[in-house]
Amino acid sequence: MITTFNLPADQLDSSILKSIKEAFKGRDIEIIVSDTKAAADRSDVLLKRMEKLKKDKNTVSFTQEKFFKTYRKKIADATNKI
Repeated sequence: MITTFNLPADQLDSSILKSIKEAFKGRDIEIIVSDTKAAADRSDVLLKRMEKLKKDKNTVSFTQEKFFKTYRKKIADATNKI
């Protein structure tokens, strides 16, 4: 299960921690804190790069199925060398 809390930092209090503890009782969890403005900026940059790639005539795109069909052996060989 993944839960996202979006709120101003000054609204953080013990009730947030309590609700997390209740929702994930008995499980190990990972807590990641990020600045939503910075995340939005990174998202914009990524979207612009994706648009640029779509226009690039040297870019090759394919489905996940086609990728693994084409590269499965190379991936397996590379993994076995590690």
